Amino acid sequence: MGDANEEELEQRRQAIIGEQNRQAAAQRAKELEDFRKAEEARKAAEAASKGNMLADPEAAAPSWPDDGMQAVPQTGLDKVAGALGVGHAGDIAFARNLLNSGQVPLGGVTKQEPAADGAKESAAGARSAKPALGLG
Repeated sequence: MGDANEEELEQRRQAIIGEQNRQAAAQRAKELEDFRKAEEARKAAEAASKGNMLADPEAAAPSWPDDGMQAVPQTGLDKVAGALGVGHAGDIAFARNLLNSGQVPLGGVTKQEPAADGAKESAAGARSAKPALGLG
């Protein structure tokens, strides 16, 4: 090929290229290990945060009373509809009255025993004198 000087230069060039490749491979391995550690730490933190029994506010069902649906400001029309018991505003007013009544729903109703003669009473049988809704 060439003289000894050219061969020596080629060997040095190959050695330099080899060292650069080893350094680049070591750097990539270090970056990969750092990424794996960061990913494990992120997964551990995510698992720890899911361990608590608190639900995310966004995950609550829209019909649940505590999910912020009550925070919607009422207009004058909503107040009138609620007082009249009409539509969605009426449903909300009705539910609010039930929750704030302090009366246990259907507290006066007891399970009926079958009659001694084997006859069954109708479903419209005896009822409690107090309304179960707490509105009367």
